[in-house]
Amino acid sequence: MPAPARLPAAARLPTPSPLFALAAIAICHGAYVLLAGVMVAPDTGIYDFWAQRLIDSGFDYAAITAEASTRFPAVLYLLFVTFVALLKLLFGAAWATALVAINLAADAVLGALLVRLVGRTTASPLAGWVALGLYLGCFGIAQWVRFALSDTTFCLLAFLIFSLAAERVLGDARRWGGVALLAVVGVFYRPTGLVLLPDLGWAAYLSRRGSPRIGRTAALLVLAALILGAAAAFAWFMQDPGRWPFDTLSATFRYVAADYALGEVVSARSETYHSPPSALLDYMLISADRFLHFFAPGAAGFSAGHWAAELVFFIPCYALALWLLVALCGGRTAFGDREQRVFLAAAGAILAYAVFHGLVQVDFDWRYRLPILPHLILLAAGGAADIRGIRASASSHRAVRRAIGRR
Repeated sequence: MPAPARLPAAARLPTPSPLFALAAIAICHGAYVLLAGVMVAPDTGIYDFWAQRLIDSGFDYAAITAEASTRFPAVLYLLFVTFVALLKLLFGAAWATALVAINLAADAVLGALLVRLVGRTTASPLAGWVALGLYLGCFGIAQWVRFALSDTTFCLLAFLIFSLAAERVLGDARRWGGVALLAVVGVFYRPTGLVLLPDLGWAAYLSRRGSPRIGRTAALLVLAALILGAAAAFAWFMQDPGRWPFDTLSATFRYVAADYALGEVVSARSETYHSPPSALLDYMLISADRFLHFFAPGAAGFSAGHWAAELVFFIPCYALALWLLVALCGGRTAFGDREQRVFLAAAGAILAYAVFHGLVQVDFDWRYRLPILPHLILLAAGGAADIRGIRASASSHRAVRRAIGRR
């Protein structure tokens, strides 16, 4: 199978090493955290309360899960609440500051993992620098480091699982048991961890070299039909959450249905709301609008500086990622088969998160989008490498033609 070409011009660039990326991110994002300071959010107080209850109960998980009333089943938060409880035991009242320090370390490791995977997948120094530059300049990543929340550490966990899956797609490793176990553990870190399982299943499917390959157009049509069917079924439950036949998740369906009844698209962003829905199609249109808003750079209420920070990242990132996706769908890319499958795995992960939040909730400040940003940067770096490859290939063909013409 062909491998991505190492381009003569790009080869003159020094490849950013994971260690260099780790240090650069720790310095740049660390400076931001020091200047901005540690932040707590409403969820921070909730984690603090339940972590203390866990400590007071002698880590009686059965009692705590029975006592807790949460939007999603309490068991899906237990791993992070345990983490907070351990920090409280070790650092006392300074546990939030300790968590932010861990967030910064996780942020730096995450960026290093991303640069490493970009280098392995593209074999392009230019792509490595694009990935590092986008990561350093991504306000959507940096801003959550200073919050005493689970987002940054979960993002590292999610991308670590993806990186391990990518190694297997590339043929660098074989066994999936450990990765699958890590994904199952991630489910109990925060509810979004549920998405890790279909993400991993998609990557595992892509790793099967001998599996029959259906056409890309047919695959897209099947995928669109599955998403449409899931959205219709979910909308039917949102019309009347009492239709859900099980006690498990019944509270979740009631909570989410209450938001749908308001016409909510982006949480607490009233300018995005629809009229209160009635017909099944109304509910499906809210889900579709949530899906689209999941990718929106920002909201009308953002300041000019906030908009500038978001656009500086999203315009080049979306443009380069879109280039690669179009090239992959059209079969016009210099990347080898295995590398293409890694990019398809990343695109599938992005789609899974977007569909999940399109159905459930798009957060007020796009906090829930954080897990897809490293995948998006991976696609953008691949797009940069692909564009460079096309230009180098064209230059090579012209040089060959000139040489032939001189003979």
